Amino acid sequence: MREANSLILHHVIVHVLDKTMDSPLFADYEQEITEEIHDLLEKHIVRSLKDDDNRIAKFISGPNVVRDNCDAILYEEDNFVESSKKIAQHLFTSIKNNGNASSGDLVICIYSVENIKYVALLKMDYRKSYVHDIEYVEDKFKVSIIPQEIGLPGAGQRLQKCAFIKLYEANEEYDLVILDKQQSSDKENEVANFFVKDFLNSNILVDSKDKTKMFKNITEKWVRSQLRQDIDQATKVRDALSNNLKKEEEINVRNFVEEAMEGSEEIKNDYIDHLNNSGFQVTDFEVNKPWVEKKLKKKSIKTDTGFDIKNDRECFDDNLKFKVKRNGDGTVDLIIKNVTFFKEK
Repeated sequence: MREANSLILHHVIVHVLDKTMDSPLFADYEQEITEEIHDLLEKHIVRSLKDDDNRIAKFISGPNVVRDNCDAILYEEDNFVESSKKIAQHLFTSIKNNGNASSGDLVICIYSVENIKYVALLKMDYRKSYVHDIEYVEDKFKVSIIPQEIGLPGAGQRLQKCAFIKLYEANEEYDLVILDKQQSSDKENEVANFFVKDFLNSNILVDSKDKTKMFKNITEKWVRSQLRQDIDQATKVRDALSNNLKKEEEINVRNFVEEAMEGSEEIKNDYIDHLNNSGFQVTDFEVNKPWVEKKLKKKSIKTDTGFDIKNDRECFDDNLKFKVKRNGDGTVDLIIKNVTFFKEK
C-alpha cells in the first residue's frame, strides 16, 4: 500500500471546508478527471505514500464515520458522492472544534494500485498565491498583481495532512496510512493531533520503519550533543550504527551499546538514559531494510573547519578511496585517497 509508484484514479470529488462559514460547501458532482488533474493528484498521492513521515494506524473500535463511509464507498461506488459528504462534514466539525486548525478543500479519491482499490482523503490547505489582473482604462491597459487567498497546493508542493484507507478487515495489521506533518508527540496538544484523533478516530502504530528511523535519529542526535568534543568516540558510534543497520536483520540495543561504547560505563548509561527519555524502548527491534537502503545510500560530512564532503556511502567505506586518520590529539584528518584527476567548480 505504501509502495505505489503509479495509480489509476476512478472517482474524485472536492468539498470546500471554510471554517469562517457555518457549514461546508458540498459538491454534488464529481470532479472531471482530465490528464492534468490525474497527474496532479497522482503526484500528491504517490509522494505522500512515500513520505518518510507517514505512519500506519488502526481505527479505534466502535462506530467510525471515516471507516464506515470509506467501506460504503469501496463496497458500492454509487455511494461515493453521498458518503464523501458525510466524511467532509465530519472533518469540518473537527476543524471548527479546533480553533487553530486551518480551512481547506477536502479532495476525496477512489484510486487503484495493481487492481486493489483504496480511498484517499487529501486535505488541501489554502496557500496565498498571486495572479495578474488586466483592466482597460481610458484606452490603455493596466496590469496589476493581486493576491489569491485560496490557492491550492501545486504538484511540486507537499500536503500537510492526508490519509489512505483500504477496505476494513478487523484482523489486518493496519487499516490506513496517515501523513500528518503537524502531528505532535504531546498527547495534550489537541490542535496538532485533531486529524488523527478527532477526525480519523485512530491510533498510530509503531512498525519496523518507525523503530529503525527513531533509533538512527535519536543516536545521531545524542552523538552531536554528547560526543561533540570526542571525535574518536563519535566516529566509533557512527560506524557501529551504520554497520549494524546495514548488516543486521535485528538489532539488540544492549549489544549495540557494548560494541559502540566499549570501556565507558558513563557514556553507556548516558546513551541508555537518552533512549529512554526519547521514548525508545531499549530492547530488540527488526531493521527495516528498505528504509536503510534508501537513507544510508548517501553520506555527508560537514566539518567544523568549513568543509562539506558528500558521496555514496560505499565510497566512504572503501579504504582505497577514503580514510579517517586519528592524530592522537583529539583531531582527525579526513583523507581522500588515490585521486588521479579533479576539477573545480
